[in-house]
Amino acid sequence: MSAHRLCLVHPVDPRVDPQDLVASRLRTVLAAKPADFSVLVVGVDARGDLATGISSPVDVDGRRVDFLPLARRGEGSFAAALLRHLSAVRTAARAEIASLSVHDFTWVPLARLVGRPIVLVVHRDPRAEAVAGRVPLTTALRETLALRVADRIIGCDVGFVHRCRDVHPVVAGKTELLALATGEDDGAVPLITEDARISRLWERHRRLFDAHAVHRGRPAAA
Repeated sequence: MSAHRLCLVHPVDPRVDPQDLVASRLRTVLAAKPADFSVLVVGVDARGDLATGISSPVDVDGRRVDFLPLARRGEGSFAAALLRHLSAVRTAARAEIASLSVHDFTWVPLARLVGRPIVLVVHRDPRAEAVAGRVPLTTALRETLALRVADRIIGCDVGFVHRCRDVHPVVAGKTELLALATGEDDGAVPLITEDARISRLWERHRRLFDAHAVHRGRPAAA
């Protein structure tokens, strides 16, 4: 059986040390890549030594992944770069069984153009630190569109999941909580020890693959 092809879309460089919470979690998730998955990271080149729009194999904590930088870090818009190299992303993500992992509301509508089912992972509730939970209209619209477009939603923030189910009943059925440690010194269990939770995240992609296969008229994997 063909390996599951996971295309991870986020402006990171898997070769360098993580600079924020999302990058740290992605690094840990990649380090736990199961043997039956192949991974394509669509990100940005932090070192300036790779050609943009071209996939190259790299090593992430002993796991081989393919890295397709869309732009150099700090140069232009990631969204614009994704549109510019959309054909290259489609080609690199091509496989009999493939899906996308997206970690920001902004990239979800653009990721839909790749033509594969999407798992949206929400690491923090954008309204958590807003006054009275109010955010600019553009932010609210971006969130609503992303939640509707995504095929599956994984919330790492308890407050977001509860709010999502209350405010967005249309997407409640495809939303679930997968609380991950923040990586901060807050007494929480370090993320690297959360093997079961990381495995659950990979399992969500397996189930999405199977559901997508059934939808397209192919039998699900046993």
